[in-house]
Amino acid sequence: MRTLSVAAILAALTTFVAALALRAPDATLAVLAVAAITVFVTWICGLHSTEEESGLALVSPAAVVALALVGRWGTATILPMVAAQTVGAVTGGFAALALDDRLGDTLVFTQPGRVVTGVVIGVLAILGAWVLFAIDGGAHEAYAAVPPILTGGSLPLGMIAALNPATVVGVATAGLVPWDIALIAAGAGLLGAAIGAFTMALVTPRQ
Repeated sequence: MRTLSVAAILAALTTFVAALALRAPDATLAVLAVAAITVFVTWICGLHSTEEESGLALVSPAAVVALALVGRWGTATILPMVAAQTVGAVTGGFAALALDDRLGDTLVFTQPGRVVTGVVIGVLAILGAWVLFAIDGGAHEAYAAVPPILTGGSLPLGMIAALNPATVVGVATAGLVPWDIALIAAGAGLLGAAIGAFTMALVTPRQ
C-alpha cells in the first residue's frame, strides 16, 4: 500500500509540474523543467529498488510494463500500480486546472495528428525503455532527462511529458492536450515500452 501511495504522489507531482511548465516564458525552460522533474522522480524511485525488484517501476506505467516484462517487477501488481499512477496524475491535472485562471497564458503550441502521435511516441518509448534499463543497471539518473528532451524536440510542446502515459492523461485533465491525442499517446507509450523490453537484448553486449 505504501508503494502505491508513493507512486500516486510522484505521478501527481510530475503532472502538476509538467502542466505548469507549459506556462514557462519560453519552450526551452518548459522542456528543462519537465526533464528536471523526471530526473528527480527517477532518483526518488531508485531509492526503492531492491535486488529482486526495481523501484523505477514507480516512475510511470510504461516503466511498470517494461520492468515487469524483464522480471524486475511483479506482474501481479501491474494493474494496481498503473491505477495508482493514473489516479495521482489525474489529481495533479485537476490541481493545475484549479489554478488555471491564476496563471499566465500557456505557451503557444499546435497539436500533432493522431498517426504522428502514435508513431513518434511509440518509437521514443522504445528508447525510453532502454534508458530505463540502463539506469536500473547502474547508469546515472541524469540519463532520465533524455526521453523528455527527445520528446520536446520531436513533437509540439504540449507533448513534452507524453512518454509517461499517466502524466499525459493528467495533462489532458488539465485541459492542455486533447483527450484523443492523450489516449493515443498513452497507448503508444505502453506499447513502445513493451517493445523496448523485448528488444533490449539487441542493443546490449552479450555476456
